Amino acid sequence: MEGNGLIRTLCVAFTMLFCSLANAVTIEIGTDIQTYVLNGKEADAGSGDKIRLKDGDNQIVVRYKSILKDGSRTKLFESKPYVFQFTNTAKNLSLSVERFRKYIKAEKAFEKGNVEWSIEDTNGKDIPFQLDELPGNPGFLPYDDLPKALATYNKKNGIYFEGQEIKDLNEEVVVAVSETGKVELTGDALAQLKLWYTKASKEERKAFRKWVIDQE
Repeated sequence: MEGNGLIRTLCVAFTMLFCSLANAVTIEIGTDIQTYVLNGKEADAGSGDKIRLKDGDNQIVVRYKSILKDGSRTKLFESKPYVFQFTNTAKNLSLSVERFRKYIKAEKAFEKGNVEWSIEDTNGKDIPFQLDELPGNPGFLPYDDLPKALATYNKKNGIYFEGQEIKDLNEEVVVAVSETGKVELTGDALAQLKLWYTKASKEERKAFRKWVIDQE
């Protein structure tokens, strides 16, 4: 009887897990796209795969990757990584990129930044997004650790996650330099503190936290 009870418990747990995954809001990765990072965490997904999104703001890092014609031969083309930011309102989405057949055309299009990307919901409605080329890490293999590259990018640009939203502190805090060279910050004090904290080193953050505790 105890064995039967355990089996029933496992069946219920499996059913709940299956339903949870089935009802999850996802983004389907289109042809010739490889996903590497979703909301700061590694996300290894390729053409046709679906990855789970959270309600609200999402950030995803992808690369275009395809074997294309190069004269009489074929050659692998892989773009630099791109970071997308978009807001999802509990809808299943799909990410796609225009199709290329020749290597040279893809190369020129990406060099000029003239590539058509799109994010759509299941009704074919376009979802607005922000797109930026993700700078690589210093060194011989700049794209070997994309989560690290994204963390550096977010820190440099004053971007951080707060609940269901991605905050851009550079939009909340404006730095102005007067004719005399005096630097002035506009924006509430909390936003200014967050901006400087995201740009601080680990040692500076540690020292700041200690200072805050000492003020209590």
